[in-house]
This record gives sequence, structure tokens and C-alpha cells, in this order.
Amino acid sequence: MPRYDLMHWSQRHRDQQTAYAPSVPVPPAASSPSRITKPRSARPKRPRDEDAEHLLRLCHEGRLFDLQAWAQEGKPLTVPFGYRRTLLRAALETGFHSLIEFLLQRENDQSAKDALLRESCWRSQHAVMQLALQYGADVGAVPFQQIIETWDRELVLVFLRNGADPLTNSPFARAFKVRIKGILGIYLDCKRERPDLTEALQEQADIALRQACQDEDLKWVSLLMWLGANPRSKGLTTDDLDGQWGQDALDYRQSALQIACGGRKPEILRRLRPDPATDDLRELMAAAASFITTPETVTYLMSLGAELNDKPDGGSTVLDTCLRHFGWKEAVWDVSYVTYRQPKVPLSKLEKSIAALRSLLKQGARWTPDERVIAETRRALYRVDDDAIVAVIDLLRTQRACGDGAMQALLKAPKMRGIVAAADRRRVRAEREEESARRDASSRRPETKTRRPWLPPSRYNRHRLYEEVWTEPTQQVAQRYGVSDVAIAKACTLLDIPKPPRGYWAKRAAGHAAPARPPARRCQIVIREMRSLARRTACSRSR
Repeated sequence: MPRYDLMHWSQRHRDQQTAYAPSVPVPPAASSPSRITKPRSARPKRPRDEDAEHLLRLCHEGRLFDLQAWAQEGKPLTVPFGYRRTLLRAALETGFHSLIEFLLQRENDQSAKDALLRESCWRSQHAVMQLALQYGADVGAVPFQQIIETWDRELVLVFLRNGADPLTNSPFARAFKVRIKGILGIYLDCKRERPDLTEALQEQADIALRQACQDEDLKWVSLLMWLGANPRSKGLTTDDLDGQWGQDALDYRQSALQIACGGRKPEILRRLRPDPATDDLRELMAAAASFITTPETVTYLMSLGAELNDKPDGGSTVLDTCLRHFGWKEAVWDVSYVTYRQPKVPLSKLEKSIAALRSLLKQGARWTPDERVIAETRRALYRVDDDAIVAVIDLLRTQRACGDGAMQALLKAPKMRGIVAAADRRRVRAEREEESARRDASSRRPETKTRRPWLPPSRYNRHRLYEEVWTEPTQQVAQRYGVSDVAIAKACTLLDIPKPPRGYWAKRAAGHAAPARPPARRCQIVIREMRSLARRTACSRSR
């Protein structure tokens, strides 16, 4: 019988088709006569217009005087409709300012002027853009955001004076996201040029500030605060402008202070300077209880006077949210791809979440959950492995953050009880193994340390050998004793005799100053250890 669970889906599909196929062969259908199709006729080419070709050639070569002579003869400066290139576009490619102005003076088609304005904006030819506006191009042919992103303050002022709309589609809020400082001067010029639009422009700056807080960009938060953005106004961010769900949900709208409380950089919240006298600290504390709870943010809000246990029953909203979203960032946000069966997050990846939970509990946060919060917390803990679950439960128990009833309700599920029981068994087994290893180590005899090779102290006199090695080279001393120079070096090391450094005798032979001879140190302890070692060795050999 084939194993369909190990078979590729295509092979299984073919087997099923074969099984359900009729046993009687079906006669093949009569072949229909091939369809005779007529060959596709070639598209007729448009006849070449010699005058249009000549005009395009003159514009491409920049021959202004020939075009002026053509116009003085009364001939039209137009090309037929089927041509892709126009005279203005050919002149724009040359960049000949006088030629473009000459053609604009004789151009009656509004769409051609608007196309010239868009093309010059795309090519960043600002002088041509001003020229097109001067000769009647529609100022709305180019979105105002593209005009801002030319970063030319004079050009933006020209568009504003010609009636450009700086409000539709929030162009300044979108341009602020590009993060180029030139937008600051353009924004201030627009406020001075159009004082009647101050409130609408202020709203766009507030949108950009909320977006900068969401992106955790401290530099642009500071710049927008200098620009006058209000961190307390609630609304959307730049990313939410294109989504209809964000514009419809009023509860979704937050202030820059709330977004900064839910971020990972407390310095952004400090830069916004929340005021306890005017700001709702309870609302900010609730915003800090996000998917990423930062202990530094909670500590800063508590220093301003916010209550950690802000619920009517004495519980903490931040702790509730931290437990309900425990492991969400590591299991969902940090995963590059989502599979059908997600592996459990190990304890090694939950260091920041465990540290945030420990910080809240040490500051006195209380957990007073209801049935819904307990169910969501249990569901969140199932995302992590058993060691992380036991770590969270141990933190709640040791810090006494909840009552016995809440802990019993959390461990009521059989799966949770099995995880805790298995962890307790592993813990008892580890303690027993550790106690057994400690008992074995205490009963085991200490191992004797290996000693370095020794020489009988009776063969060498320490003071005499000290004088000899500093009077003549080691090779000559070794010849006198009938041993090698290596044996003399070992004897000096064992008897704690300092030897001359390398090159000592060569310097003395050359007449140079040699290092001074160090005094001989006493070595009674070394000799005593040698004698005792020799005595023990002799006893072991006699046995």
C-alpha cells in the first residue's frame, strides 16, 4: 500500500486519476480540420512628413535662427499627432533656453505645456520649469511633493505664488520622511508665504513627528520639535495616510508621546518632554504597555509621578500587557517567514522579555487578572518553550506578584500542569546529581601534583655554581662537571640561580657595558622540598 503521507502531491494526484479512470477505453474524438487562418497583415506605416522631420531635426540641432525664419514664412511649428516626439521635447533635450522660450511663445496646446513642465521636473531642469509656468503651464500638472523634493526653495516659492496646493495628499508630511534637511527651510518659507495655511501645515508637521517617533529617529524628532511640531496632538503617521482603515479608526490615532512610550528608545520620550501637569500619565503608562515593554520607559514615567499599579483593583496594566504579549516579538515580529507550525521560542532568545518582566516585578507591579487575561497569558506562554514558562512562573512566585487564586487559575490547564511538573522533576534530578557529585568529590583523595624533574642537591653547591655561571660561559662550566650545558641550565632553574641573559658574554668580549649581576637569593625552601621528594622517592623504590 503506498504511503501517501510521504508522497509528493503530484504523484498522489496522478494515482487518484488512474484509480478513478474508466476501465473501457474511450475512443478518441474525431480530429477537427485544422483552422485556416489568414496571415496577419502588416500594420501600415504612417507616411513620413518631411516638414515635421525637418522641424525635429532643427530643434535637435538647436538651430534657432532657422526656426525663426521658418515661422516668419508663415509655416506652422507643429508635428502631426502620430509622432512620439514633440518640438518642445526635442528642444528640452538640448537644454537651449532661448529655443524653448521661442517654441513656448508659439505653442497653443495646453497639454504640450503641461507635458513640458512634467518632463523638466523629472529632468531637474528648474529654469525650464519656471519658463513653462511663465508661459501658461498648469501648476497642478506636477504634484507638489515632487516640487518639494527638488529641494529648490526659489522654485517652490514660484509654484506657491502661481497657486500650487500644499495641502492635498499631505506633501510636506510625505517629504519629511525622506529625511533631508532642505525640507526645513522650504516648510518655513511656505508658512511665511501662506500664513492662512498655518494650521494645516502644522498638522502635517505633527504627522511627520509621529512618523519619526515610530521610526525611532531621534535626530529628526529633535529637528521637528525645533520646527514647532506638537507632540501631544493625536492623529495618523505618514505610513497610515494611504490606508483607509487607519483613517476610519479613531481609537487607533495616537500622539507622538504615546508612540514614544511604546518604542524601544527612552531618550526619544525624554526629548519630547512630557509634562505631568498637562499630560495624562496614566494614558502614557498604558501606551508603555505595548508589545515591546521597555523598563527604562516605565522607570522614567514613574519618576514623573505615574502609578505602576493603575487599575482600580490595584493591578498593573503594564504587567498585564507584558504577560499577554510575552514572546510575541520573538515569535512573530523577529521571524523572517511564517510557517504553518511555528517552533517554540527558546529561553535564550527571551533575555530582553525576561529582563523587562523582572524589572516590573521588582518595582512592585501587581498582577490581578480576570479570566480573559489569564487565558490570553496562557496562550502567550504556549509560544515559548518549557524552560521559559517555568522562568515566568518562578518570577511571579518569588516576587509574590499575584495571589494564590490567580496562580492556580493559570496552572489549571492540564498542559500547563504537566509542564510545571516535568520542570520540577528535572530540577530535583539536577539537585540530586549535584549533591552526588559534591559527595564524590569530597570522598576522593586529592591528587598529588606532578613535580618538575630534580637533581640531587649533593652534586652541586648553590653558591659555587652561582659564582661559576657568572664568571665564565655555561659551556665551560658544563665541561668541568662533565655534563651538557642543558643540564647546568636545569640545575640553575631548580636551585633558583639567576643566569646571565642572552648576549651577556658577547657584550663583555666586545668591551660593551653588560647588565649587572643580580644578588643570589636564598633557596632553603627549594632545597628542603627536594630533599623530602628524594626521601619519598627512595622509600617508594625500596618497597
